[in-house]
Order: sequence, then structure tokens, then C-alpha cells
Amino acid sequence: MKNILHILKHQLPAIAWAIFILVLCTTSNAGFQVQTVFNIPTDKLGHAFIFAVLVYFIMLGLIKYWRFSFLLNKIRITALSIAIVYAAAIELIQHYFTNDRIGDYWDFLADIIGCLIGLIMFYSVYGNLKFLDK
Repeated sequence: MKNILHILKHQLPAIAWAIFILVLCTTSNAGFQVQTVFNIPTDKLGHAFIFAVLVYFIMLGLIKYWRFSFLLNKIRITALSIAIVYAAAIELIQHYFTNDRIGDYWDFLADIIGCLIGLIMFYSVYGNLKFLDK
């Protein structure tokens, strides 16, 4: 139990962001008009952004918990797995449990691209984490 609470303490930003994503993706879009930026629909950019931030927060929490650079690959795989499964769950919730939202394969693809962008963001800020080994 103590170990689970320790993990959850480090994952609070990711949990809060995941709740934000759930609320954002399951509430009514109230006539939201999709615009395009560089021929990319803005809703897809939004999906990519929110999942990039989610992966970043998950990785940050895992780094604080495990604290060893040699676990970086495990941290990457864990963060990506959690975020991608969550993205699939969000799309299924939209499809089966909301009245005016639908699950969309393109949204899921945008979520996955966002997850990969989150990895790139994390790596650009923290590098290969060799500073943890000191």
C-alpha cells in the first residue's frame, strides 16, 4: 500500500491531466467548428497536444519514482503504453457512452502522434537522464 501511494504521489500531475482529458473529450462540443492550420484540423492538433502533455507528465512521475537512467527505455515503454491504452479508452467511451461525440480512428491516430511528440518533448528537456546516475 505504501508503495502504491508513493507512485501515485509522483503521478498526481498525470492523473489530474488524465481527468482533464476525460472531461474535455466526453462533454458536448456545443457546435465547435473545426478550423484548419496548415491543412490539419485543429481538433487533431488538440488531441496531439493533450496526449503529448500526458506522456510528458507520466514520464516525469516515473523518473521521480525510479530515479535511474538505465530504466529510461522501460519508462518510455510504460508511458507510451499507458497513454495509448488511455487514448483508446477515451475513443471507446466517446463512441459507446456519449450522445453527441463519436470515437474516431483519426483522433486515435492524432493521440498516438501526440504521445510520440511527448516523448520528444521529454527527451529535449531531460536528455538521456545521465544526471540521475551521479
